[in-house]
Amino acid sequence: MLAPQIFAAVTSTVLEAITGFHIGWPSSTLPKLLEDTSVPVTQDQASLIVSMMGLGGMTGPICVALTVDKWGRKTSMILGAIISLIAGIMTTFARSYWWYYVARFASGLGMGFTSVVIPMYLGEIAQDTRRGGLSILMAVLSNSGTVLVYCVGPWISVSVLSAFGILMPLVFLLLVPWIPETPYFYTMKGKPELARKSLEFLRSTTDIGEEIEKIEKNVEFDLQHVGTLKTLLTDRGNRKALLLTLVIISAQQLSGITVIASYGTTILNEVDSDISSSTAIIITGVVQLVVSILVTFFADKIGRRPLLLGSMFFSMVFLTALAVYFHLEANGNDVSGISWLPATALVSFLCAFSAGLGGVTRSVISEIFSCNIKAYGTIITVIWTSVLFAVILQLYPNVVNNYGIHIAFYGFTICLAIFSIITFFYLPETNRKSFGEIQQMLHKRSESNQIMQPDPTPECTRSNSVYCIDIKNSIN
Repeated sequence: MLAPQIFAAVTSTVLEAITGFHIGWPSSTLPKLLEDTSVPVTQDQASLIVSMMGLGGMTGPICVALTVDKWGRKTSMILGAIISLIAGIMTTFARSYWWYYVARFASGLGMGFTSVVIPMYLGEIAQDTRRGGLSILMAVLSNSGTVLVYCVGPWISVSVLSAFGILMPLVFLLLVPWIPETPYFYTMKGKPELARKSLEFLRSTTDIGEEIEKIEKNVEFDLQHVGTLKTLLTDRGNRKALLLTLVIISAQQLSGITVIASYGTTILNEVDSDISSSTAIIITGVVQLVVSILVTFFADKIGRRPLLLGSMFFSMVFLTALAVYFHLEANGNDVSGISWLPATALVSFLCAFSAGLGGVTRSVISEIFSCNIKAYGTIITVIWTSVLFAVILQLYPNVVNNYGIHIAFYGFTICLAIFSIITFFYLPETNRKSFGEIQQMLHKRSESNQIMQPDPTPECTRSNSVYCIDIKNSIN
């Protein structure tokens, strides 16, 4: 019976919906904040309000590293939800732009918790045959939170919209008592009876002897081969995995998706179209959600490389179309005959992005790191994502105001072209490959040669099992 496992997965990924909500929040609220005299906000202050979430996102992963193995995955999720709840309360009752600064930083801090602990929790509760589908659930819930903002934001006040940022964490906090801590964490802490009870609940059966034995072996292996930051940075294969991950994340963020999610309504307001910006942004959000759901059905059949490279190529095409339109408009050309182009290109871009860069990126990251350094790789990846998130959102308004919106989109296109070339030549296909095969490719060793890493147990190869983080000895 899958019901308890699915319930636990859906409950945990409610946190992803909260993250998606906060990412999309500026799109509907910024135009209102700039006009609202009750809470005066300048253009520069609005830009900083948007980017503060990225600054908080840099801090969250570090905090998770200190809590997740000490207090548990479930407790870490609760902490993330409480932080998000505080962010929602401050946003709803904001009395000055400083309230928004602190609230957005807190929402980023919660995002940092979520981005690290949710994949860990899902990987440790899911059956091997369900793990891939449950990981895609994260992207679906994140897009759902953003779509919520797009659908209701234009027609309600900033404070009422922000109240959803209170409601969603409360929903999670009401549901979380009914889901278990992971059996991996209990086993790591030497609590076999609690581990057994957790697994019995998740599998809806007491016949778990074989699986609990595998978990115990995985935990024993991970505790014997604790990865360090030095292991990640000095080993050739691990270093290549990290660099490839940073390239993919850079391609994702520098494609302009962060700007479109946060400034979508403002961008479409620049267009003289028969479709209102509010309607157009709803369409883009729904399309992105639908495509992210559809991609779960063919991701394993097509493969990671084709989806990523195809996504990058078509994203560049549609970004170029947007850049050319805004360039023509900036030069005083009559663009009334192609007023349909920006909204169409934006929707098409989101389709292309969601088919590869949006969801497949997460799958590649989960597969490319070896088990004993996955924690450090994930934390660095999340921090880098947050850095790009903050920098892009801070620089974008300045680029638009000083050089024009077309320069920003030309820049996104060029960045994506560079990263697509690197991806084409260096990213291996990880689809349907075992852990050993992926590591062989990264180390460029023949099958007859042994990779200079501990050989993980088969069950550890595809799990996000125990992320053993030893902060004190991480560089020894």
